[in-house]
Amino acid sequence: MSLASVFGEAWSERGSKPLPPSLRLLLDTHAALAIDLSAPVTSDEVIGGWCLEGEPAVSMRENAFASALAAIDAAVATAPAEIRAARAAGSGIDEIMGLPDPLRDATFDALTKQQWKYVGNGIRSLMLDLGDRSHTELLRIEPGAAAPRHDHAGYEYTLVVSGAFHDETGRYGPGDLAIRKPGDVHRPIGEAGGVCYALAVAEGPVALTGAMGFLQRLFTRH
Repeated sequence: MSLASVFGEAWSERGSKPLPPSLRLLLDTHAALAIDLSAPVTSDEVIGGWCLEGEPAVSMRENAFASALAAIDAAVATAPAEIRAARAAGSGIDEIMGLPDPLRDATFDALTKQQWKYVGNGIRSLMLDLGDRSHTELLRIEPGAAAPRHDHAGYEYTLVVSGAFHDETGRYGPGDLAIRKPGDVHRPIGEAGGVCYALAVAEGPVALTGAMGFLQRLFTRH
């Protein structure tokens, strides 16, 4: 069953109206991610490679490599404001450039307005304001980093874009969608092998459990 089918069933069961922008981004990101993961070799690439192989070797200038690096530096210096903002925020420009197009564009837009937020050892969050009521964020989880155990005030949809995490229900890798509802207490932990990027869309704030939950209630009490 496709992600759209699983996601559609979960959404339709609750009698909801058309998808809000945050959930549309999630589906668009998954569609782009599926294309990226398949990495098909097109006929144009095959033909281009064949043509290059048939060309005679040409000597390069002694400073060719240095010239190429200088050209790259010049391009970065005149890059769009979004890319410069991402670099200034220390956000890991190379990692962000590897995100699927829809999510990458939303990330650059967010980084022109704010920086990553520290949410725990090895975990950072970037809020994505898409104009609806959902709490939408891009999570960056280092290998071995664990989020506090928490419950949910509403449904939460988490799409793994790269890397992987696991919790009480299993392992989630690129393209996997974890759907949580109120009462589903869990503690995501980043897996070894690389940084995990995940797009999370929640209908409400998380509710921490245990001692952390007590502190959360204490400091948010009116």
